Amino acid sequence: MNSNEFKQWLVKQGATFQPGQGAHIRVFLNGRQSVLPMHDTELKIDTIEYIKKRLGLN
Repeated sequence: MNSNEFKQWLVKQGATFQPGQGAHIRVFLNGRQSVLPMHDTELKIDTIEYIKKRLGLN
């Protein structure tokens, strides 16, 4: 899954976004926050799981 696909999935979960530093965006969901890298490569499974955990989606 790449960053854009994961971002679309997060939108469906109700997440909101703000610009971050460089090629990253800040993700907010239910009072929790994480950072999503917006690189042109596939995201590692561990990165996706870490972001989900930080946002309380596990």
